[in-house]
Parts: sequence; C-alpha cells; structure tokens
Amino acid sequence: MQTKSFKGKVALVTGGSRGIGAGIVRRLAADGASVAFTYSSSEEKALQLVSEVESTGGKALSLKADSASAEELRAAVARTTEAFGTLDIFVSNAGILTRGTIDTYTLKTRPHGSHQRPCRLRRYSGGCPTNERRRPIVLIGSNTAIRTAFPGASVYSMTKAALTGLVRGAAIDLARAPSR
Repeated sequence: MQTKSFKGKVALVTGGSRGIGAGIVRRLAADGASVAFTYSSSEEKALQLVSEVESTGGKALSLKADSASAEELRAAVARTTEAFGTLDIFVSNAGILTRGTIDTYTLKTRPHGSHQRPCRLRRYSGGCPTNERRRPIVLIGSNTAIRTAFPGASVYSMTKAALTGLVRGAAIDLARAPSR
C-alpha cells in the first residue's frame, strides 16, 4: 500500500492550470496535499482542474494571478494560507515563451516568486521560527537554459539560464550554517 506522502501539506503552484503545472497540481493532490494554483487567463481550464481534483477527494483552489507581479504573488500566498493553512511547498512553474528577437525586448525580469524566502512565504500564516525546518521551493526550468532551439527564443533562453544561476545562488544563500 502506497502512503500519501504529502498528506496534510499545503502547496502553491504558479501557472498550474494547464500543461506541466496542471500535472504538478494533479500529482501533489493525488499524494495528499491541498493545492492552490495560479492561472493568468485560462479560467475555464483552472475551474476544470479544481473540479477534477475535488472529484477524486482532493482539495484544490484556483487563483487568478500574474506571476510577474510581486503583489499578486503575495496575495496568492495569503489566499492559499487563508484557505488551507501554513504553506509547505511552493512550485514556481509559470512561464510563457514569447517569441521575438533580442532587439525587440525591453529587459524587465523577475524571479517569479523565488525571491520570496521560505520564511517570507510562511510569514503570511504565522511567522518563521528559527528552529522550524525549511520548506521546499521548486523552480521549473527548461533545456533552453543551455540551448536555444529556434530563432526568436533567445530572451526566453536567457531567462531560463538566469533561473539556473538563481537556483544555485539561492541554495547557497538559504543554506543553514553547519552546527558546531
């Protein structure tokens, strides 16, 4: 018998209404987590996914939010914790491939929620005691971080390469000092 490995956990998935994000939502819910997820424009797909998860006994909540907006992400975290309790898992999955050559872009990038430290995410539901274990933050990347596959994808590739560097740096920044 397989146990529900995330029973009693609360997760938030950005960009969770379709594709990889919806797969992540389904898996977390199947493993017992209460899952909130954001969507930007596909409300119908979001509502269908909530219905699907709930029909199998899971808990899901869809939230309209732009993952490029720190304010909307904070609101999504707050609404998740109001509905389900302390946030345990954050999956930054949202991403859109907008095609265009490098000369057509104004570069304004955001780290899509990863700048919200695990403690900051929990602050919306009761603070961050120093002795509490860290919560996972999962960032979804792409193989385009190392290979641009077609013309017009250079900026998307750049953001995914930056995400790779961000994850490596965040791992160092957020690591606990060894006990002495």
